[in-house]
Amino acid sequence: MASMHANMLPLPESSEPVWRSLSELAKLDTPCYVFDAATVQSDYEDLKRALGTSLIVSLKANPNTDLFVRCANTFVDGIELASIGELNVVVGRSPVPKFINTPAMDQPLMSAGIASRATLLLDSLSQVEMLASLAPKTKPLPVMLRLNAGALFGNGAQPGGGDHFGMDVADAMKAIIRLRAIGVGVRGLHVFAGSHTFKVWSPLIRGAVERLLPTIEAATGAPLEMVNLGGGFPEDWRAHPELFAAYRRSLDGLSSRVKVYHEAGRGVFNACGHFITKVLAVKSVNGGHVVICDGGIAQCFMLAQTERVIKRLRRPVVVPMHPGAALSGQIKIVGNSCSRADVIGELDAPICVRPGDRLIFCDCGAYTTYSPTSFLNLKTPNLYLVS
Repeated sequence: MASMHANMLPLPESSEPVWRSLSELAKLDTPCYVFDAATVQSDYEDLKRALGTSLIVSLKANPNTDLFVRCANTFVDGIELASIGELNVVVGRSPVPKFINTPAMDQPLMSAGIASRATLLLDSLSQVEMLASLAPKTKPLPVMLRLNAGALFGNGAQPGGGDHFGMDVADAMKAIIRLRAIGVGVRGLHVFAGSHTFKVWSPLIRGAVERLLPTIEAATGAPLEMVNLGGGFPEDWRAHPELFAAYRRSLDGLSSRVKVYHEAGRGVFNACGHFITKVLAVKSVNGGHVVICDGGIAQCFMLAQTERVIKRLRRPVVVPMHPGAALSGQIKIVGNSCSRADVIGELDAPICVRPGDRLIFCDCGAYTTYSPTSFLNLKTPNLYLVS
């Protein structure tokens, strides 16, 4: 995005936000996002209550500075960061605990994390050695060790055959020995199986960590302070109260021994954002219709649904700006990138869609800044914050 600063919109005073009115929507410079800070705060508090544990927020899911400032007092348990840029968003704006977690951590990021009193999550033995090279001149806080989720069960028994994050148990034991030699304590463990894995993998991870804890504490020579069991919560996590209740009860044994944390990005930010794009043209092709917009996967890459094996195209809200005749047949919505993959949604016929109309894609608040390229040097989306 061109700017991390959002334009300010009036606070909605009813269930229908003021920016959804035609007169206000027509003023927005599309393509754009509208973020609602109140939704972030309520979703954070409700998810934390559903889990019954502490909850760290992953800033990479939405690193917008203005949105963070509005919500910082809500994220009391900590913020997970993966870059110096994200660290700069947080430092000086919030006193909450900071956790730096990335397999690509380099020496500048590690040094900046130590200087800002952040907890480092060490992902590999090479990061342990990097810390050892800095330790004589610095005094890092006790660290956390990231364990590979698949390695806890053997044979990469994890969705997709396992990922590349974290260490196996053997390397974690070597890391503990090396850290003790340089006088750096181990604060806790972190395990995360990835996006959309909560239902299947979180209960298994909880059990594996609970069984492993005595071995790790024997090696460190002291009780651990905390474990982070990750998250991978679905966008519709509120629709599964029985699942959360059973999982919350299963944490009793582990919670009696160590402070349990989870982390969330999509689960906190997804519902807060709306992606709005303007219809540029409508044409007929092979008996169907194509709606061409000024925004697409170049501005909202998550609409490409790269994390799903089978795409489920979004159906946006159509906000008409002009009267017109209804379209029939298949209606496909495409973006402006000249890529055949830039299909961002579809509409159910019959419906009227005309050039100048606005399309609102809901639940687009997470990973809005993620884009693999700057293809065609297309316009970056504007950001608006409901305040």
